Amino acid sequence: MPKSLSSYCLIFVLVSALYSQRDVPFSTEEYFGGGIGYTPSFLLFDIAKSFPFNLMGSDETSTGLLGTSGLGFSEEDISSLGSFLVLHGAEGFGNVSGNWRVGAYVGLGSKSVARVDTTTDLRVDLKVALMTGSASVEYVIPLFSNLEIAAGSLFGISRAVIQFGKKDIEPSWEGQFTYATIDQDNYSVALSGTFFTFQPYVAVKLQFLDRAGLRMSAGYNVGSLPPNGWTLNDFGKIQAPSASSFNALAVRVMFYLGI
Repeated sequence: MPKSLSSYCLIFVLVSALYSQRDVPFSTEEYFGGGIGYTPSFLLFDIAKSFPFNLMGSDETSTGLLGTSGLGFSEEDISSLGSFLVLHGAEGFGNVSGNWRVGAYVGLGSKSVARVDTTTDLRVDLKVALMTGSASVEYVIPLFSNLEIAAGSLFGISRAVIQFGKKDIEPSWEGQFTYATIDQDNYSVALSGTFFTFQPYVAVKLQFLDRAGLRMSAGYNVGSLPPNGWTLNDFGKIQAPSASSFNALAVRVMFYLGI
């Protein structure tokens, strides 16, 4: 048999053997790979209750988050922040040994509300943000060559931020550097705190192309910030009225590219 024909026959046998394995379960001992992609994460929790807004004034007081002499927000303004927060981020994963896989996730999400004081032509903004960076460890159970389930957990650090800002409706560049203007009409206050979080979850991964797929996970995010865990403008600690709990149901959807 000519050598060229033997080579063609060998290639044909190898290709046939590879394609014959696409629709049957496979051994994770022979499976290595990973992926990375855009991953929005949906946290289901009451934002107004998780951030320490409950004791920041009331309609009857003259100062605070609420009240006409304070920042002037209403309870409806605060409740409009909603009951879920979307973190936009990226996730990556890779198989390390057998059924075990490691990965990482980073995300950032925010919501804001604003009011305008027509008597002074000043705009007051309130913004809350949550950012997180985590590593993941999970155990993979392959069902078919393109479908698998996994159970694992995220472990990492999260940071919560509350920002208050007051400014002219149409601020000027020069006015931002005038002391009297900054003191009276234009200022910004930021409260922030860092805390540990973990998130046990169950995930399903469907690979619909050779180098692309969809991964969905559902879990429960656990993390809280004590009353003394907040920092004012990144310079010093400030005592919050109560602890802040960021326990929430969490759903992640990942569109990944990889092998």
